[in-house]
Amino acid sequence: MSLHDIKEITGKVVSDNLYLTVKEAACLFEATAEDELSVIQEAADALRKKLNGDVVSYTINQNINFTNICECNCLFCGFRRNPDDSEAYIISLDELYDKLKIATSKGSLEVCYQGGLYSKIKIPGLNAKNILDLYAKLLLWTKEHFPEIITHAYSPEEIDFLCIMTDKSVRYVLEYLKDYGLDTMPGTAAEILVDEVREKICPKKLNTARWSEIIKLAHTLNVPTTATIMYGHFETPEDMAKHLNVIRNIQKETGGFTEFIPLPLVATKTMLSRKVKPLNPEERLKMLAVSRLFFQDLIPNIQASWVKQGMEETRESLNWGVNDIGGTLGDERITFEAGGEFGKFVEAEDLIKLIISSNKKPVLRDTFYHHLLANIRLAC
Repeated sequence: MSLHDIKEITGKVVSDNLYLTVKEAACLFEATAEDELSVIQEAADALRKKLNGDVVSYTINQNINFTNICECNCLFCGFRRNPDDSEAYIISLDELYDKLKIATSKGSLEVCYQGGLYSKIKIPGLNAKNILDLYAKLLLWTKEHFPEIITHAYSPEEIDFLCIMTDKSVRYVLEYLKDYGLDTMPGTAAEILVDEVREKICPKKLNTARWSEIIKLAHTLNVPTTATIMYGHFETPEDMAKHLNVIRNIQKETGGFTEFIPLPLVATKTMLSRKVKPLNPEERLKMLAVSRLFFQDLIPNIQASWVKQGMEETRESLNWGVNDIGGTLGDERITFEAGGEFGKFVEAEDLIKLIISSNKKPVLRDTFYHHLLANIRLAC
């Protein structure tokens, strides 16, 4: 692959509005030379500006990982604990109320609920007849006590787990949860949507077809989701391109993805720590840029993860096709437990400062990507 080829591939996107093929995306992922990366960066930045102008969005949210007890055992996870481990926990309703009270006082628009897969889970203070009822009543309790907050909850893996535990269909589970207050879903547990790679890093997790089935049905039921990729382990450039293609095909069919979030592997405290080579900044920024070029207007929002990349690299990502920098997070634990070095939360003011320092315009958004009026006096 030559520099000329890279220019031709990126040119078809920016100038001709044509979509990349899987092979072309794989070629961009293989690029390593400085001049090649520069072409990819410039193309992604031009497309970002074309689609989003100089607006960069952020949100104020609260992550709640309601238990770290998990019956799955993924190689990349440093968060899970066994029920009898000293660090095992299940959050109580009293603890949850305190967290959300503080979060909403700071303007939080969203709570994200995700947790380990624990068949015997009981949340202190919450009466439920079975595990599906527990997950549903957690949403209902939230809506009753904090009606203004958006519930962004339960990955496809958790939905599949609830189906297995209750012997109910995906439609039944999703409709049940939606009736109790589910607004949107995180498109996590995607990792790499190539089953041969999934067998290596998360053999007990749902496969690509099942992940896609759950996501598409959620969209059909008017429950939007995010889309993610976790990279930096055993995947090849072609695997990453195939993953993007699965996401793009779903989006063409349903239009239900609100954003795409590339998640670089953080593994220093996981079973993969000695088996994978850490990613460098160029590899992480390239992923963001290729994602922008691959999805174009189908998924106009490409998000950088400050909790995985740090604030300085997130600032640089705004020149590589990124138009969203996620949220304040409140109490992010999964990345932190895997060895993340950039903290569990940031203040909204820090996100605003980051955007302004890149000569971009900060805009507060909600989970649905509705832009909201925000006090950004720091811009003056």
